[in-house]
Amino acid sequence: MIEIKRVKKRNILTLISDEDFWNHEFLAISKHRLYSHFKNPNLEEDDLVLLLSYLDKELVGYLGVFIDKIMLNGKEEKIGWLSTWWVHPKTKGKGIGRELLHAMYTDNKGKIGISQFTPSAKRVYDKSGYFVDLKVNKGVKAVLRSNMSFVMPILFSKTKKMIKVLNMFDDFINIFINGKLSIQRKFITSKNHTINLEYVNIVDHEILSVIHKFNKKDISYKGAAFFEWMKAYHWVIKAPLLNETNKSKYEFSMYDVAFDYFLIKLKEKNRCVGFIVLQRRNTSLKVLFTYYDKTKKVDVVSDIIKLHAIDLGVREIICYDEEISENLNKSKLFLYKRKKVKQSIISKAFGSTNFEEVRMNFGDGDCSFA
Repeated sequence: MIEIKRVKKRNILTLISDEDFWNHEFLAISKHRLYSHFKNPNLEEDDLVLLLSYLDKELVGYLGVFIDKIMLNGKEEKIGWLSTWWVHPKTKGKGIGRELLHAMYTDNKGKIGISQFTPSAKRVYDKSGYFVDLKVNKGVKAVLRSNMSFVMPILFSKTKKMIKVLNMFDDFINIFINGKLSIQRKFITSKNHTINLEYVNIVDHEILSVIHKFNKKDISYKGAAFFEWMKAYHWVIKAPLLNETNKSKYEFSMYDVAFDYFLIKLKEKNRCVGFIVLQRRNTSLKVLFTYYDKTKKVDVVSDIIKLHAIDLGVREIICYDEEISENLNKSKLFLYKRKKVKQSIISKAFGSTNFEEVRMNFGDGDCSFA
């Protein structure tokens, strides 16, 4: 018999103290991720955070929900974004995954969405009949350093045994690449000598003014509370001794060697001209949110992102801002570029089918957090 248990905001603090839940053979969520949900400024006491599926009283699956707010047709609506979905392989064919998705749909009054997923997952979502396409974001992965230790094991599984050798190869090649990047860095910096940066963890009135000026088509109007929460309560925690953690107990992200957010105010002549949010995770730099004048400041914003990639030592930039992606595609800074596609779907319960004019940032949905 399948039983679905619900974890809502009012249950979170009790669950954090439940030793049996955290000592299970696998984790349905991490403690810091669960507590981050508790601090979500959009979460109310009876809002859903986590669904737990039991088969004959044994925990066999879970589905996570991130509560957010979106704007459709000039109206603010609450939405539940699917953030994790896992079912124990031994229960294959018993319909547990379908029950979890149905429970999420029902508990959120049909108002749910999913952002970024695999083609195989999309087939499952299509079969449910709940969804329509929301947005297909086209972007770029721009690679500026050798990353064979990451690429080769994906392309050729047998090379996983050669990680140490591949790392040595990357380190050797990147000695020369870093020399070239240091020269290019000086040129980029000289172009932008009038720009000053301010790194923040508090979103002030200047930033809010810029956000409000350039978010008119955004599906989600992010404000100070969201960005300050995101900065303070990570779903992924930096763990220098990653291999000594219990990360294998959770099928999703809970720790990584390097993880941080950068909330950056761009100033020119003492005036705020842009606001961008970057996420650094290991060797990747993601451009999560961008607010700036796309007719005048795209080159400046793009250059600031490139400088971060150079100085942070990352090996790639991933971006879905169309104008910045175009700039990165034209740049000679990179070894190569690849097209990236991010798909999002939304439930029919919202009553909208035309999202052509809607802008989705990379960070919308649950994509900010992992």
